[in-house]
Amino acid sequence: MVKVIFVGPSLAGTDYAPGNIDIRPPAAHGDMVRAVLDGATAVGLVDGLFDAVAAVWHKEILFALARGVTVLGAASMGALRAAECARFGMQPVGAIARSYLSGARDDDADVGLVHAPAELGWLPLTEPIVDIEATLAHLGRLDLLRPGEASAVLSHARSIHFSERSLEHLVPAALAERREALLDAYESHCVRQKRRDALELVAQLAQLPDSRGQEASFVLAESPMWRRRLGQIQAEGYITAA
Repeated sequence: MVKVIFVGPSLAGTDYAPGNIDIRPPAAHGDMVRAVLDGATAVGLVDGLFDAVAAVWHKEILFALARGVTVLGAASMGALRAAECARFGMQPVGAIARSYLSGARDDDADVGLVHAPAELGWLPLTEPIVDIEATLAHLGRLDLLRPGEASAVLSHARSIHFSERSLEHLVPAALAERREALLDAYESHCVRQKRRDALELVAQLAQLPDSRGQEASFVLAESPMWRRRLGQIQAEGYITAA
């Protein structure tokens, strides 16, 4: 039996040692099911794919929970799914997941970013709103911002599609004279909230027992579509973890 984490850009370049955790790339549709079929006792969902391929289905998470698999979610796709599936037993981890769960945050794009492929270590290429917000708040506490600058930068960042929200485009034209100072402060004191939450999930996942818990109290509705897709995934085979 094994613990599994799906992670990529949220922990890119981070030196962490999950030890007894099987690290897998950002999850796409079907990957959660494969982890369950592979014998996972617990699954941590951090990063997930959603553009060129289908995202992780909520049904996959319910499938895992119904089989007694502990499922944690944080930072990115994991935070979204954790908020959506918390009532069924998925566990939200970290500030970002809690903000979605409480309703304080409701825009999926707040955690969206563009990243490099696996060959380049999933390096993030754009800035997610959750990190921008956390960094601006930190700069405010350090008295490195003038009045109104935080709201101006954040408003401008939200006006940019997540795929183009790079540092180069972060400062609005209205603050052009402060551009270099603001970018220098941002890079020097950047708060990587997604990374913080992902590391919190790793720590919690590592402490979980190496066995599945009791099956969930709900009954998984096995629609014809779900049975057909599950059969396809089973036929494709799945990973045998070391």
